Amino acid sequence: MEIADKTLNKVRGAEAIVIHNGNVVLGMQKPQRWYELENGKRAAIIKTLGGQKEEDDGESSKKTILREISEELKGIDFTKMKITKHPIFSKEVRMGEMNPFERDSDLSMHADFYLLNITDDRKIQPDDLPALVEIPLDDFLELDFDRVDRLDHLQKYVIENKENTQTLPQYYAFMVPKEVKDFLKTLFKRKEEEERE
Repeated sequence: MEIADKTLNKVRGAEAIVIHNGNVVLGMQKPQRWYELENGKRAAIIKTLGGQKEEDDGESSKKTILREISEELKGIDFTKMKITKHPIFSKEVRMGEMNPFERDSDLSMHADFYLLNITDDRKIQPDDLPALVEIPLDDFLELDFDRVDRLDHLQKYVIENKENTQTLPQYYAFMVPKEVKDFLKTLFKRKEEEERE
């Protein structure tokens, strides 16, 4: 969750559980938010797409989602995006609990989580992010969200920004709430049942 002003302890935001061609789409945080590890390597957070509400968004979480998606994904046709009318859930996202690189942080964000389905079959590309991660739903559900891992273990899912001049970090950690995985498990189960009918 992009929390721009570190002088604030609590902000409001909106996040999207993005589905594209049956895959879950996540984003890598920007280079200024990468972490230097003790072994001299770098690490990045991979998270749901979305971020902090801005003044122009007013009270609308959906405006936040659409603005963030337009900044994070390149060439998306907004007429081919379907977003749930209401949040699937809302959550107090605490940085110190979810980000293994910032355990001492007291920053938090109250975020509304929506399901956003991109019905455009074209390949997606990152815009202002260094990389996207597009993972088949069943593979996503098998991932371990509680550890720091090598990025090359995710390499086949990584869509690197061709305009990014920096080499991607060697390590990553997910910052994805448990509720996202629980929701997608239900979605996957429903999909399997529909395919059996």
